[in-house]
Amino acid sequence: MTDDKWLDLKDSVREKFEVLEEKTEADIMTDDIGNEIKGEKDILVFNSPMGKMMVTKIKRPVILDKKSHYHKTQAGKALTEYIVSDTEFTNKIEAFTWDDIAGDWKEIDTRGESISF
Repeated sequence: MTDDKWLDLKDSVREKFEVLEEKTEADIMTDDIGNEIKGEKDILVFNSPMGKMMVTKIKRPVILDKKSHYHKTQAGKALTEYIVSDTEFTNKIEAFTWDDIAGDWKEIDTRGESISF
């Protein structure tokens, strides 16, 4: 999803539903070597007819290459190092519903389907 489509989605949600929370936070992923891959996570929480929902967009650099570092010992495992782009990014959209019984967010499975607000 492009940034423009994300902004359109947020505007659509704001028009139709009561927005409870809207924020942007850092999303840091670390590879096995210890390199930090910095991204950002946009979060939108709102009330809908399905109950309390959350939609997130995670923006991270594109992984260009993976390097495996092996140990010579038999029991050693390979460590993975990620080489990322400075200019290209990927976006991932996730939707969640609030589960009152568990007291936590439950991801909506949208494989092969679409969801609209």
